[in-house]
Amino acid sequence: MQRPDSNYLAPRPAYPGASNRPPGYAGSPYAGPARPSLGPPGHLGPWLNEHRGIQDQEQRLRNDPSFTQLPAGDQQRLLQQLHRVNQMQEQERERRLARNEVLEHMSPQDRMRLNMSGQRLAALPPDRKALVKNAFRDLRGVPIDQRQTVLNSNRYQGVFSPEERGILSDILRAEPYQPAH
Repeated sequence: MQRPDSNYLAPRPAYPGASNRPPGYAGSPYAGPARPSLGPPGHLGPWLNEHRGIQDQEQRLRNDPSFTQLPAGDQQRLLQQLHRVNQMQEQERERRLARNEVLEHMSPQDRMRLNMSGQRLAALPPDRKALVKNAFRDLRGVPIDQRQTVLNSNRYQGVFSPEERGILSDILRAEPYQPAH
């Protein structure tokens, strides 16, 4: 396999909403086996916008029967996720909610494939993992219908193995388009 151009490892321009968090972030404060019955899947963003105050959100969550049936540790984890979502910058929050919407509409098989790709990414050697993460950040700024073309380009084939391009392809399926400003 051909090694990447050394400029590819150079620091990347900051993308709006970019963070150092792993791409497998479960942005929904309702992730888990028992989803609170606060509305149909895909409506987390409007629910959070309608109930802007953290106290109102917590109260509604604590009164939800699905939530109260969860083990105490899961309840605490969900409340912490709710607080993290509310502390995000607006642009990052919207990106995470859009990603959550995509995840909620994925089939169980596609979610499993995404999770497996996250595990394969974590198992890569540190230098390759950093390279794949940089490419991921870059590809978020590519329109969704053009991402596969970029991944199959000579440049990407020369830099990334088929496994690494597969990982990128899988994790990008859950990532909303984020144009660079």
